[in-house]
Amino acid sequence: MAAVRFGTDGIRGIAGESLTDSIAYALGRAIAAHFPGGTILIGRDTRPSGAGLSAALAAGANAAGAHAIDLGVIPTPGLAAVVAGEPTASCGVVVTASHNPVEYNGLKVLGRDGRKVADAVERELEAAIEAELARGFDAARDQVRGASSTVEGESYRARYTAQLAATAAIAAPDSAAAALRVLVDAANGAGAPFAVAALAATGAKVEGMALGDGVINDAVGATSPEALGARVLASGVDLGIALDGDADRCAVVDERGQLVDGDVMIGLIALDRKARGLPHSDQVVATILTNSGIERHLAAAGIRLQRTPVGDRHIAEALAGKGEGFGGEKSGHLLFPEHAPTGDGLISAIEVIALCARAKRPLSQLAAALPLDPQVQRVIRVEEGEAEALLADPRFTEVLREAEALLGAGGGRILVRPSGTEPLLRVMAEGPDAAAVESAAERLLGAAASLLGRRS
Repeated sequence: MAAVRFGTDGIRGIAGESLTDSIAYALGRAIAAHFPGGTILIGRDTRPSGAGLSAALAAGANAAGAHAIDLGVIPTPGLAAVVAGEPTASCGVVVTASHNPVEYNGLKVLGRDGRKVADAVERELEAAIEAELARGFDAARDQVRGASSTVEGESYRARYTAQLAATAAIAAPDSAAAALRVLVDAANGAGAPFAVAALAATGAKVEGMALGDGVINDAVGATSPEALGARVLASGVDLGIALDGDADRCAVVDERGQLVDGDVMIGLIALDRKARGLPHSDQVVATILTNSGIERHLAAAGIRLQRTPVGDRHIAEALAGKGEGFGGEKSGHLLFPEHAPTGDGLISAIEVIALCARAKRPLSQLAAALPLDPQVQRVIRVEEGEAEALLADPRFTEVLREAEALLGAGGGRILVRPSGTEPLLRVMAEGPDAAAVESAAERLLGAAASLLGRRS
């Protein structure tokens, strides 16, 4: 078996193959040792493999002397909220592969504060997992010790439901969004049991789709918003919200059924917060992928854009300690620390609904006021170690330097990086000249494919 590795968003792999019950069991034992003396809260999304992995995880934790509670299906940010709000909790683990297809699953560890644990902690857990796997054990033997009922977790899920209602009351007081009609696509994922009620608490009239009657992320949700867009257009609602599989991010569709770019949503929310004079609204935290056009729009309004590496964890770290503020990723992870310790797709949706209610203008008009620089993102599939080898190959770095020089002369930029969640090399090119941007990206992808001996 290949070494267990934490990526951008926890351990992730194909359930039953690269992610097994044995790995989950070993992680349970590892976190029981690393976070001693408290309750370990476990949640999951709706994947068929989730219940077995959760049971193995709980079995390992309990066998090592911890007390694990299985909350059942709950969004990642929901588990984060209850971990942060539960004095007896030592940590939490979410069994989810977020936006990945149903055959994948993952293990995401949350610290006592509800945030993803630091890289150093992940490295320690990796070593502990490897030691447990090398020692050998029969995970199935202890499964009964982890097969706790989710009844005990019902009160925790109720706490999260109450938090969502309280957030809606703050963001949209006095049913401010009563004139709006909203369609929410829950991706048949962890947000399905919570989505309609949470958004309806704003006062908006809310309809739902993909509420658990199909396969998670199968042509629905934040990574496949086309179905939502078609339904929005056909039904004449004011906007659509699409969650991902674990409901920690959302995509937004305007009244025409068109996807609103995630960077545009960051810009709209940031400008709205500045206009209302909210604390820390003169600064926004985003990643290196956020479009430079948004950075200029914000600067014109007196808002500084602070960039971090890719991953909502880095945004959360930059916002930590302030208690208030705002940050987000193009992918739809939006963070409002005054409401929650991590990005929450349902809280983000509540804030978007409240913004539209205040604006009293169609979302398409709001978005049109923030044009973006041309940007393309491309990927090429790689095997383990290939992305790192390619980035160290002087033949590829020479092509990269040439592409950077081509775009840099016009104020553009290029980013090439391995994916933290999938076996991909990601290429992003951006600049004022759309043709030059496309050419630079394709040139890099072609060079990568040639050096790897495959088609781009």
